[in-house]
Amino acid sequence: MSRSKGISTVVGAAIFVAIVFTIIFPLILYLNTLHDLYMREASSRLSYEVERFNEKLEIHASIGLFAGRHALYVLAYNPSQLEVKIVAFYIESKQRGIVPIELSNPIVLAPGASMSYHVPFTMGPDDEVTVKAVTARGRSYTAPETRIGPRHLPYILFVTVENMSLRKWYKVKVAPDSIIGCVSPGSSLNEICNDTASYIIVPPAILRLHKFNNEKPIPIGYAFFHVAPGSYTISLFEIELGGSSKLVDHVRVNVTDGDVHVLLKSEFGEPLTTMTVLLASNNTVTLIANGILIPPHPPEGDIVVPFTISLGNASEPLENVTVTISSYKAHDLDPHIDIRPKKRVIHYMLPGESYSSFFIIHVKDLHPVTPLHPLGGWLEYSVKVSGKRSYTNGPDYTITVKGRSYVCVVVNGEGPPFCYLG
Repeated sequence: MSRSKGISTVVGAAIFVAIVFTIIFPLILYLNTLHDLYMREASSRLSYEVERFNEKLEIHASIGLFAGRHALYVLAYNPSQLEVKIVAFYIESKQRGIVPIELSNPIVLAPGASMSYHVPFTMGPDDEVTVKAVTARGRSYTAPETRIGPRHLPYILFVTVENMSLRKWYKVKVAPDSIIGCVSPGSSLNEICNDTASYIIVPPAILRLHKFNNEKPIPIGYAFFHVAPGSYTISLFEIELGGSSKLVDHVRVNVTDGDVHVLLKSEFGEPLTTMTVLLASNNTVTLIANGILIPPHPPEGDIVVPFTISLGNASEPLENVTVTISSYKAHDLDPHIDIRPKKRVIHYMLPGESYSSFFIIHVKDLHPVTPLHPLGGWLEYSVKVSGKRSYTNGPDYTITVKGRSYVCVVVNGEGPPFCYLG
């Protein structure tokens, strides 16, 4: 009896061990495998979300001329430390709606890499588009150049030209360095962009825009253009009188995500300063209508000396232009001549500008009257004009012209005037 109980205990223990190794251990291993798979999937998902969060992509939409038509280009840059794959583009077109473009071969961008892509999409003259790029991680990126089109370029290229000479006109020319880029003159509205554009600067007109509040104008001109993203060369040409042009400065710029300001400098040549001073006449006759022969009331009156100053085709403005009657010589007239005003001063004169005014000279005829020497005489004078050069160093520019005025006396306001013409 006791032997049977011992055998039953051994058999029960064996069955229990068999159950443990055939059912419980595999179940535990299965549960551990499931947990390991779950943790791996969670870790992979977390890693994917981290990569998706850290993914970065910068894209810009641009326009270029391809086969004579406006084509769409995308400029892409990967600033992150992860590889980025672009799998599709979505074009939101003003005229054609949303156009999806699936890529059979994804665009792969390594960390820090950039590239340009010709999107198979042709734009009409009045079309405007917005570009979105979709990556393999499911993120989408929109180009900041929304509603870009041949008539609607996103950025302004502002050009400043220094050291302009007023002898020349200037032409600023802008051209893309590759097939990517489109430009139109900033002075024109709704003009279709092209592969080149130019702007003419006329220095005298620019300087007049700066002449206000008695401030000194500066020899600076401006030009601006509408551009699409891309690389451009800006060239400055001097246009001579015969129509020929000479390249004096150029610079290359990249337009990506904002307006760009460029500074160009011309060669400031030796200025051309020409001034013309015109008097009313070198033989002006002035009548003294209130002449009285009885002393102490000698004939006397005013001589008006009008003049006009013109800078003509000068290439440099003048400052503090002063006009005076520098010298005079009286013949048979009172040598104590009173001139009003003493001088005329023009604060600033631009090339091509003119200024007109006059002096008043008060004279008396004190010479005794004889049959051979009637009343009247003449006055010789010199009008001197001097001005300071505005931009270049050098002596003041000075010019002197001579004039003569005759004085005739009407005796007691009756009869023909007495004139002694020398």
